[in-house]
Amino acid sequence: MFKRFMRSNAVQITIGWLVAAYMTLVKYTTRWDIERAEQVQHIIDEGKGFIALTWHSRFMMLTAAWKKDYQLPHVLISRSRDGAIVAHTSHFLGLKTIRGSAKKAAKGDMAAKAKGGAKASMDIVMALDKDGCIVVTPDGPRGPRQRMGDGPIRLARLTGAPLVPCTFAVQNRKQFESWDKFVLPLPFGKGKIIWGSPIKVPADADDRKIEHIRERIESEMNIFLADADKAMGHDPVRAADP
Repeated sequence: MFKRFMRSNAVQITIGWLVAAYMTLVKYTTRWDIERAEQVQHIIDEGKGFIALTWHSRFMMLTAAWKKDYQLPHVLISRSRDGAIVAHTSHFLGLKTIRGSAKKAAKGDMAAKAKGGAKASMDIVMALDKDGCIVVTPDGPRGPRQRMGDGPIRLARLTGAPLVPCTFAVQNRKQFESWDKFVLPLPFGKGKIIWGSPIKVPADADDRKIEHIRERIESEMNIFLADADKAMGHDPVRAADP
């Protein structure tokens, strides 16, 4: 009964609107401290497309980092029921959506085509060609927590767009015992945003180079996430065993 209720398009739209309204409330009632913004300013100023990365547990805070003059975000969303709600939320926030998987889109094989990967790949390339931003949670949709898959790196190799990590923490929050230790930000507190180091993936990068880049980004994102959590008065969330 509950699953049927949640599959209702009207219910999903309503939940999406409520979540978007709540995210907007949090964004404008939180006092944000932004670190390392200079790392990405030249990319934003150039107006070129890039791939933004944030951990699945913190994706609700991503709009806090975004200003109107930044590249238009396109959120890469799974084809699950939960993905439909995120898609509606993104719509109400004025974001674009692409349904599919970063890994499958990067591969472009027959299995990917069957699950929408080929279309996702085309949509990603088109968005980046139009100087947009693709938002990816590299440990989603099911984990392991804070462990980066190689899909975004292969997308960056395919498109030539730089990878730009971004991590978040808030003072007021509710943390859930989900696989990702999901954080629900609460309004009227402090928040911290830390931009990571942009990375371009060479077009001729082999598997060894891709793995090196993957480890580097994963490590940096976890270090900055721990720093942000500590600054907001919380114990850091450990990454799951690989």
